[in-house]
Amino acid sequence: MKQKGLIFILAVLGCFILQAGLANYLSAQEETYEIGNEEIFGKLKRPAVTFPHETHMDAVENGCGACHHVYDKEKGTLVAADGEETTCVECHVAKKEGHKPGLREAYHGSCNICHRQLAKKGKTTAPTTCGQCHKKK
Repeated sequence: MKQKGLIFILAVLGCFILQAGLANYLSAQEETYEIGNEEIFGKLKRPAVTFPHETHMDAVENGCGACHHVYDKEKGTLVAADGEETTCVECHVAKKEGHKPGLREAYHGSCNICHRQLAKKGKTTAPTTCGQCHKKK
């Protein structure tokens, strides 16, 4: 009887460990993304952008909400979307819709504004020209 109890406890403990590891694996962010969205834009005129997500997580002063935001109709502005983190393509489509810019404008607006603000502060790590983001491989 004691042996069955021990096996049961070990099995339950093993399930908890497996579940914790699986949850951690599923929620982990990729370090780098390729942003091209050919399914929306078709054949790209410039190379896709290699986006270092982890670098941005460490560098962005406003936290995740700087990129992962929602539109607050009452305030008429973008607000952080903690717990609602999605990719740009989940809200933005190819062309502008009402107050939402098209996907290309959303990318360029967020990236260029932030990078230019960093450049004004004297930080030289943020690219500010097309070819610095859209690099030929």
